[in-house]
Amino acid sequence: MASQNSILTLIGLFISINCSRNVFAEVTDATDGNLDLKYAIQKIEELQKIVLAQDKRISMLERRPEESEVRTEIDFRKIVKEQNDRIAQLEARIQELESAKEVEEYATIETKEYEIYSDSKGYPIRSYRNIDREERLLSIQPTTVPLDSVAFYAYLSSGIPASVAHRIIAFDTVITNVGNAYHPHMGTFIAPKSGLYVFTWTIRLYGQTYHTTELVVNNNIVNALYFNPNNQIDGVVSSTTVVNVNQGDDVLIRTSSDYHNGEIKSGSNGRSSFAGWRLM
Repeated sequence: MASQNSILTLIGLFISINCSRNVFAEVTDATDGNLDLKYAIQKIEELQKIVLAQDKRISMLERRPEESEVRTEIDFRKIVKEQNDRIAQLEARIQELESAKEVEEYATIETKEYEIYSDSKGYPIRSYRNIDREERLLSIQPTTVPLDSVAFYAYLSSGIPASVAHRIIAFDTVITNVGNAYHPHMGTFIAPKSGLYVFTWTIRLYGQTYHTTELVVNNNIVNALYFNPNNQIDGVVSSTTVVNVNQGDDVLIRTSSDYHNGEIKSGSNGRSSFAGWRLM
């Protein structure tokens, strides 16, 4: 609106200058000796040139927003095209993953079915025959672990002396620790959230050692496991417990107050271990 008013003002000034110029032209001859009048006419001509230059400048300024709008629209269309191409690529990738997840392969599996029959003397003889059958094999796909999953598994890297009461067994080699809730330096699992948990542990002994080990939740004995190889066998025993655990509770395996003698063994031929996971 301001530019329109300026243009109208300049147009009026231009008309006035032209009219004045004509009038002054008529009287130029009559006033040939009047220097002041000549100077005024010269100034009017200079003003006329200034007005023309301003008209050109105004025209240039009026065209600039249009050119800027055109460039902005071109850039916007380019960005939209790039985004649409990226969306198409992502959609294609999603479809590819969904298709791979649904792939089912069928393979022939050989099984053995036992048959019992008698020889010529009537003694039973057991044999088997091969049976081929078609089974559906789901292709193995990478799976992601849910954010609320909790699970751990650890074992002793070597045997430890445990002839003291309430010795916490720190299973130091961690294989699985989803949720990072098991702390091997303490041998303690700290529940990251409340729920129903499953805990299982295995103890290996041999020789004249014997032990009762306990599953303890917040200093409460939930389960116990006794084993005495009686200097005759080298073996392992295991126990499993399902228990409600509150967030922040400590869960650990320790020796009992009474039956604890000798070293708890662990090695490549049999490991003492501790595991647990959140059931629900």
